[in-house]
Amino acid sequence: MEKINFIFGIHNHQPLGNFGWVFESAYERAYRPFLEALEEYPNMKAAIHISGPLVEWIEENRPEYFDLLRTLIKRGQVELVVAGFYEPVLAAIPKEDRIEQIRLMKEWAKKLGYDARGVWLTERVWQPELVKTLREAGIEYVIVDDYHFMSAGLSKEELFWPYYTEDGGEVITVFPIDEKLRYLIPFRPVEKTIEYLHSLIDDDESKVAVFHDDGEKFGVWPGTYEWVHEKGWLREFFERVSSDERINLMLYSEYLERFRPKGLVYLPIASYFEMSEWSLPARQAKLFVEFVNRLKERGEFERYRVFVRGGIWKNFFFKYPEGNYMHKRMLMISKLARDKPEARRFILRAQCNDAYWHGVFGGIYLPHLRRAIWENIIRAHVPIGSFVKDIDYDGREEVYLENENFIAVFKPAYGGALFELSSKRKAVNYCDVLARRWEHYHEVSEAATPEEEGEGVASIHELGKKIPEEIRRELAYDNHLRALLQDHFLSPETTLDDYRLARYEELGDFLTGPYNYEPFENGVTLWRDGYPGRRVEKSFRLTEDGFVVDYRVKSDAKVLFGVELNLAVHSVMEKPEEFEADRVEIDDTYAIGKAVIELDKRARVWKYPIKTLSQSESGWDFIQQGVSYTFLFPLDGELRFRLRFREL
Repeated sequence: MEKINFIFGIHNHQPLGNFGWVFESAYERAYRPFLEALEEYPNMKAAIHISGPLVEWIEENRPEYFDLLRTLIKRGQVELVVAGFYEPVLAAIPKEDRIEQIRLMKEWAKKLGYDARGVWLTERVWQPELVKTLREAGIEYVIVDDYHFMSAGLSKEELFWPYYTEDGGEVITVFPIDEKLRYLIPFRPVEKTIEYLHSLIDDDESKVAVFHDDGEKFGVWPGTYEWVHEKGWLREFFERVSSDERINLMLYSEYLERFRPKGLVYLPIASYFEMSEWSLPARQAKLFVEFVNRLKERGEFERYRVFVRGGIWKNFFFKYPEGNYMHKRMLMISKLARDKPEARRFILRAQCNDAYWHGVFGGIYLPHLRRAIWENIIRAHVPIGSFVKDIDYDGREEVYLENENFIAVFKPAYGGALFELSSKRKAVNYCDVLARRWEHYHEVSEAATPEEEGEGVASIHELGKKIPEEIRRELAYDNHLRALLQDHFLSPETTLDDYRLARYEELGDFLTGPYNYEPFENGVTLWRDGYPGRRVEKSFRLTEDGFVVDYRVKSDAKVLFGVELNLAVHSVMEKPEEFEADRVEIDDTYAIGKAVIELDKRARVWKYPIKTLSQSESGWDFIQQGVSYTFLFPLDGELRFRLRFREL
């Protein structure tokens, strides 16, 4: 009897820094019931990958899960597939770190009795040079999307076999994941998957269909717990697939023991199709969606999709400069800490991918995920003193200052502002505030992704989303990045609402214009002669408990001069505030803790929450990224004042 080989796999992952209750909920709704159901069907097989942050949580909180997993491995039902332990995008970290990350996960797999030889490629981000790294790490095969192969020019009909790929004389096997199966499983009735698998059967006994996707689809994604578990989809799927005489269930290793890959291919830099949309700059992403939808309307998308390509994953470092800076600081410390064992685990944790990008999940927009990355970057810190260097590779030098308790990094070319103030004692970056930016899905209600019509439950890629009116009223977009010690010249008629909703005009070019600078021990002086008749000079010095900055400002017209500090305060602020003070206390339970801002003269203060709008698997997230504190002084001539920030 002719059969179709079928490999079924899942990828279980929770980001570093995610809330404990999220881990708990995902475990109870997806990870545990999936494995318990698998135990009931001894003829069912699954390739399973579990990321390091989740492994550590399960080991501490639900160790019995691994007892069951070990049993299923011994039965031959489960094959463990590894990745970088802390789920880094391998293409985004140094080769030495890739090997170390994979080695850690292989060592964990051995503790469960499995010698892992395959890699689940995080976010399926592929670049050819990974071949050498993976082979050096003892990996024989890797799992990517069929989109990678189509981007190389292969047709859909050629994507039911693994292939070899080569780089520099090193060879590895690559398995393509079937996109149609990703949209069928588990969102459509089991019969739809069975019919599709049967339709693939022909006289080639080596033909294989591969499904490997997020384990969270089986209970965590909206509507899936009821559909997959309460209504019995999962058990029906296991029963029917494992008992169907025309479906030959296999593991990756079993396939490679029996068959050879089809031939040789060369895959370009790629990820899955949805990622090619998300990674584009917002305006280009909007055009990309329009283009794909136009092809679909004409019925031409499937014919031409092999030529439809958007951006690549590393575009996110261009799209989000905040993420780029965080990434480059991580790389800087990784290199410095190469031979320092006490720092290695921290820097490997700081490579967890989620906080560096954004798609249908919150990603970089989630402050608690970025906070976890910064905590580990700071804990991995290697003392290096002060220096001037282009840290984030934007072609402009940063001034890096360090004392026993703090790290301060200025961008003279960007308003002479302070873009990092990291506390070694608290392991927080006070400046970790994401700017408010327009995203293409603020106007596009549908993503440019294929859809499978029919009964079942909608994938999160298929959910239409409309911005609630109460959010739209407060929605604003910044035309600059957020930092500390950002300088403003404003019209005296400017109101707090004008300012916070970005409906005002800067009277000058100090906010983003370049400043001259002169470093000194534990400090730096920055100055700019900008808009005619206006000058700002600020002399900054790190102290044991924070910093002191002395301002000297000159203007030839009646204006308001403002100094803005954007702080990563996550205690929710409901409404903007306007008041006069020479001292502002901060008490943030969730992130930066306690601090105080002091001035040597009274000022008008504008205080408001910085909220970004992003999409998530559950709809819209209107998230407080931080709080803006702006100290305003009427100015007609010269002004001198001192501002002090103290950590409490």
